[in-house]
Amino acid sequence: MTEELPRVLIVDDEPGMREGVSRLLKNRGFETGTAEDGNAALECLKQMQYPIVLVDLKMPGMDGFEFLERTQAFERKIICIIVSAFATIESAVQTTKMGAFDFVVKPFTPDDLMLVVNRAVEKWRLSRETARLRAERDAHLLQLATEKSRLRTIMQSMADGLLVVNIDGHVVLDNTAARRLLGRVDASCVSVPIETLIPNEEIYHEIQRLLDARDDTLFFLEWEPDNAEVAGIPMALRVKLASIKDESGRFLGVVVLLSDISEPKQYERMKTRFISMVAHEIRSPIGAVESYLNLFEDGIYLDNPERVREIARRCLDRTTALLALVEDLLEITRRDGPSRKKNIEKIDVAALLRDLVEFHRPSATERGIPMETEVAGERHVIDADPGDIERLIGNLISNAIKYNIDSGKVFIRLEGASDCIRLEVRDTGIGMTPEETKRLGEEFYRVKNSKTRAITGTGLGLSLVKKIVASYKGSLEIDSASGEGSSFRVSIPVRSKIPAAETRK
Repeated sequence: MTEELPRVLIVDDEPGMREGVSRLLKNRGFETGTAEDGNAALECLKQMQYPIVLVDLKMPGMDGFEFLERTQAFERKIICIIVSAFATIESAVQTTKMGAFDFVVKPFTPDDLMLVVNRAVEKWRLSRETARLRAERDAHLLQLATEKSRLRTIMQSMADGLLVVNIDGHVVLDNTAARRLLGRVDASCVSVPIETLIPNEEIYHEIQRLLDARDDTLFFLEWEPDNAEVAGIPMALRVKLASIKDESGRFLGVVVLLSDISEPKQYERMKTRFISMVAHEIRSPIGAVESYLNLFEDGIYLDNPERVREIARRCLDRTTALLALVEDLLEITRRDGPSRKKNIEKIDVAALLRDLVEFHRPSATERGIPMETEVAGERHVIDADPGDIERLIGNLISNAIKYNIDSGKVFIRLEGASDCIRLEVRDTGIGMTPEETKRLGEEFYRVKNSKTRAITGTGLGLSLVKKIVASYKGSLEIDSASGEGSSFRVSIPVRSKIPAAETRK
């Protein structure tokens, strides 16, 4: 028998987002409703019960923050999930304090959204089960032992970690999730002093203050345990503290709720690093162009046409680099976005390679760099997106020319096999050290030394190459030696292994 699913209300001012999420949930058996802002959502909640609400923060009229505040007045509890691109630590903390269940950052994949929705459904079911048990207990339909057993079952099924601390500061109740998050999978936390389990002075101080004050204040803190990782990501926990009292108001202790926020914290760190690197890459060329324009404004060099042309050429180099950066950023955004679609066609890679070699030949000839091309094998047709393959080959050829020495050489070899296409681009350029080779492909990473100082670039080209190769389940190998040149070898399957959802036009 299929378990009942709660209705879900989607609140977003973007029609495409509302309809897309609604269609995703309906395909999984949910009944949904939609609203374009907070006011419309409140009307929907008055007319029909929606246990789960997906709400955006930035909306015209009533935004997500005000909507969260207004829902607190509802008699029935509503599980609110924030779905927003407005992702900061401050907004996450604020919405959690206002009662939000979780936070999903736009753009997201269907799996990302369903993971949080399924947890909300689990909480809804557990809440209903808890309410049912409470009603039966009040009606004297269950014995105390049965209640205790079922309560433990509910606690053990929770996704978040839970600890109950008595007035002496010792843990009297825990669940499996808490043991996992605290690194005690095979050891119970019961009877252990809380300061031993959570060796964080700020958290322990707040727990002790609650135990001493015995009030009803809620606390939200964050804790990053030393040397703890989740799937290679430094662990970060959101810690929620609340007092426990019995029906007569007698203080019993403190409940500690532990939520794993490692991935959101990692995302925040990556976003900060990304913004910092983009700002740096944009500031330098804009600053250079501005300084040249100031010279012209002051009347300097205006009587020297040759010098003016030289400065204009330098400005064009800087603006060309800026445009390349923008194009690469847009391509990364499209490639990493949830709606990325590939237009899979049969591509003659040999013909495409010939066109790209001729396109780049003038820049190579200008530096006295001959380009040798060898095509081996009989079949060079693959199923792929033409834009992907053109960008992949173009970036490798462009780098082989840019990072070459004057009068150096570029050798390109294409081989067609029965199962894959192999491409090698080799140059006799400045090469790289093993440490530089290892980091090559990181976004915005460029080899910086006296030989590369005058070479313009965004540091995104090879990162895109790696993403493209990975999206086709191919492989990329790099061999390089400082002062001797570099070799890039790419292998891509003949038949596309892209999931069907990505290939729809």
